[in-house]
Amino acid sequence: MTLDELVAHAEEQGLRVVWRDLGRRSGELTRAGLVVVNHRKSTLTQRITIAHEVGHHWHGHDWTRAHDVERDERQADLYAARLLIDPHAMERAAAVVGCHPGAIARELGVTTHLVTLWLEQPQPSTRCGLIA
Repeated sequence: MTLDELVAHAEEQGLRVVWRDLGRRSGELTRAGLVVVNHRKSTLTQRITIAHEVGHHWHGHDWTRAHDVERDERQADLYAARLLIDPHAMERAAAVVGCHPGAIARELGVTTHLVTLWLEQPQPSTRCGLIA
């Protein structure tokens, strides 16, 4: 998904995306339904940030209450992985670069972390045989 497609996806979920200087932080989801993205970060980071923050929204994560931070972050990352990684594109990337998650990530324009999460999920087996 392109940056514009991700913004449209966020808007379809009832969110609004804005860009601001957030210092070292990549982004955040506000209670008012804003996905705030750091304009100083790379396009790659902005894309992943939007997908991740929409994932928090999708799962109804509420940071004002006690919650399982590790679980919530994993759920948001997995949402981003599923949104940004198309199964057919994954297969094509593996055919071109082999089964190294870092090489696949570069080919797909995502992070190694997202590729690894995507590959850990139950789904039809892949060229890399990393799926049970």
